[in-house]
Amino acid sequence: MNNSKLAIEAVSLSEESRPDIKPQLREKEATLIRVVEAIQRVEKSPEWRTLKIELFDGLLASLEKELREEAKKETPNVLKLRNLAGQLKWADRYANLSKLEADKRNELTGIRKNLAYESE
Repeated sequence: MNNSKLAIEAVSLSEESRPDIKPQLREKEATLIRVVEAIQRVEKSPEWRTLKIELFDGLLASLEKELREEAKKETPNVLKLRNLAGQLKWADRYANLSKLEADKRNELTGIRKNLAYESE
């Protein structure tokens, strides 16, 4: 039995059946571009500065304080610590639009690398 022939046929079959994901990647790329541009516009607005100061900055400080107090307890509630840590992560991510923009830009870079790879 000639296994090399089977191996060659298997390779050619896998290459032929590989789906074209470029349209989905391009759609995701376009969405991310719109999101990044929207974040930039929102970040420059005076309304965002008001929300950040009045809502998010206070929320971050409050969550950090509550997390520290719970962690200092003799028998901390692990479920509460996890919940607070998750809330703090969420609040920090969305309170700092620069970080959110950087995350989306990194995602966009990954998609562009995939598109370049798919074009080869």
